[in-house]
Amino acid sequence: MVRKVKEEKPIPLGQVYEYLQLREESGINYVQRVTAQHAENLSREAAYSEEVLEMLQSEFELSRLIAVQLVNVNPKTVTDVKAVTRDRLTDEQVEKLLEQYLGFVLKVKAGIDEKAAEEDEEPTEIDETYEDL
Repeated sequence: MVRKVKEEKPIPLGQVYEYLQLREESGINYVQRVTAQHAENLSREAAYSEEVLEMLQSEFELSRLIAVQLVNVNPKTVTDVKAVTRDRLTDEQVEKLLEQYLGFVLKVKAGIDEKAAEEDEEPTEIDETYEDL
């Protein structure tokens, strides 16, 4: 059976991983499993929310494809940003972009750390309704 493409839209590796995790419940093939592992390894610390993509597109007038590539690269230096954006941005814009992107990464990481801390919390009260066996 031939499937038709309804929409073609670049998405960051983090979203690829999330989509494949959702599909994994119903079964994924070998290529999809390898793709999921690759996406998980490369997107661990990237801020891949739609919010960061919209910021990159609106504030810096980048195409969605370039914004996705920036998120996938997960830039940590000015050189990383320049490698993806080429000569589209001035030096001041590159520095501002890097500062804002790293701010998103820290915000996402803080949210993940808070969620993990909540899950790891020990109960504060001891439930004594059960007798020791």
